[in-house]
Amino acid sequence: MDWQVALLFLLTAYAVGKAILTWAAYATAAFSVVFALACIPAAFRLLRRRLRPPEELPPVTILKPLKGADRRLYDNLASFCRQDYPRFQVLFAVASCDDEALPVVDRLRRELPDRDIQVVISNGRIGCNPKINNISNAYPLARHGILLLSDSDICVPPDFLRRSVAPLSDPRVGLVTCFYRCAEARGLWGSLEALSVNAHFLLQAVLAGALGMRFAMGAAILVRRRVFDRIGGFGALADHLADDFALGAAVERAGYRIEFSDVVVESVPPEDEGLADMFRHQVRWQRTVRLCNPAGYCGSFLLHGFSLAALALLFFGWNGRLAALAAVLLAAKALAALTVQFLSGAPPRLSALALLPLSEWLAFGAWLSGFGLSSVLWRGQTYALLPDGRLIPADPAGTDFREPLEPAAPVAAKT
Repeated sequence: MDWQVALLFLLTAYAVGKAILTWAAYATAAFSVVFALACIPAAFRLLRRRLRPPEELPPVTILKPLKGADRRLYDNLASFCRQDYPRFQVLFAVASCDDEALPVVDRLRRELPDRDIQVVISNGRIGCNPKINNISNAYPLARHGILLLSDSDICVPPDFLRRSVAPLSDPRVGLVTCFYRCAEARGLWGSLEALSVNAHFLLQAVLAGALGMRFAMGAAILVRRRVFDRIGGFGALADHLADDFALGAAVERAGYRIEFSDVVVESVPPEDEGLADMFRHQVRWQRTVRLCNPAGYCGSFLLHGFSLAALALLFFGWNGRLAALAAVLLAAKALAALTVQFLSGAPPRLSALALLPLSEWLAFGAWLSGFGLSSVLWRGQTYALLPDGRLIPADPAGTDFREPLEPAAPVAAKT
């Protein structure tokens, strides 16, 4: 956390006095309880649907950016290559010939010789977003009219494509996106990372979706190719940190609808991530949300009722009613998280919920840090964030990143 922001908040909270802070804690805790309980019917509404796929399934090109051998990489990639779907193409994109992900892809190609799997190796750059640079190099080889953009840490069920193309039966729908949950995590920090998704982000996303809000989530996005090209393709996303948000907003501006798939995909957290890495990842996400939706970000203060209640109890002594309300909040949050996990097809993990109070504090700390300096660490590179969400690499060597970038020809293309 940016310690200046945290210190300023703590001093402000103490200075406003017992009455104001306690009132704020009551109000936000009560709101958080109502919010958590509202997530339950919202989850039933969105996650219990079963959309009918079209009679004629359109061919799909899957674009996968790779960098390094992430945890369970083989299983993640294999889940896309083994789809129960009549016709699809898989394009893997890496920036280096010695990338550790390549042996995994080679194994898949040997095991699945009948699948249309290709690898593009290129260090071409069209902007500052490394993921977009990666898959833009593979895009010229895409052959089909539906594109699936998905991160390397995502695992899907065998019927994922069949179910996810269903909303595209409506010609007014230009993009389909998927909710995602965090898979079984290892260790304390991994469990906290999973809770940040399963008990915080996913609940907020489901309720927002049930209320009619539409947004793209980068875990898995299907988009019509003609719509994608119309909005500028990868060039329109190349300098954005939240490329998924930018893509969804551009599709809506073009006059098309965004819909949710009835599949909840699985995100696999890193195996060796520590507290610092986990927290930096949360802060990066919070700063991205602040830049994309500043009003909504400030309003999410109301969701941190447990942390405010704990702070009031710490500063001004025991308050039985406030402590009881904080306990009710945790119970409501746990019930909502378990419900969403069950409806999404994941086995509920009661043991992980014991960390919910600590998770609430970390989420509040990441939210506060979101107001700090607009910079993020991503894949070992530090970037400054502009007010519109675009990236500027902070280059200690003094390289001028303002020069125009052109995609390079592929170093290798394995067909």
